[in-house]
Amino acid sequence: MGETVLKVGDLVRQCDKIVKMKGRTPSPALGVVVEIEDAKFPDHLRAWQKFIGRTVTVLWQSGRMTENMAENSLEVVDEEG
Repeated sequence: MGETVLKVGDLVRQCDKIVKMKGRTPSPALGVVVEIEDAKFPDHLRAWQKFIGRTVTVLWQSGRMTENMAENSLEVVDEEG
């Protein structure tokens, strides 16, 4: 299965690819990607760049805006299913 690359306008929700918290599932809230930027990692932390992904700003259905989310902490929601 190939890795999905987020685009501005994608409908997303949080997933647990980066952090899994015991006894807690990711929020089912939906949001829209409004901005994506390349993460700026210092040289000694570049190995994390592929794991974390780019930085993403999401506008959630609640109206709240979250900046600097890790791209790989989000999954695209299949709008048809």
